[in-house]
Amino acid sequence: MALADLSDIIGKILVIYLWVNSDITIEEMARTISCLLNNIVLGLDGIVNKALKTCGPLIAPWLADVARACFAIGYYP
Repeated sequence: MALADLSDIIGKILVIYLWVNSDITIEEMARTISCLLNNIVLGLDGIVNKALKTCGPLIAPWLADVARACFAIGYYP
């Protein structure tokens, strides 16, 4: 990741609002995992979405905990 050079923006104030439900439940995380498209690989880890969906019931509680911790400290990956 790199910092963006915003020095050429004159007279504008950039404001980005992001609403995130920090009380994500295991069911919401499982539903999110189940909505992933099959045979797609996002990110550098190379994990195919189908593998994530197969392991979804097992990893959903852990991912929900990680998401809650990230939201609590203000880190939004």
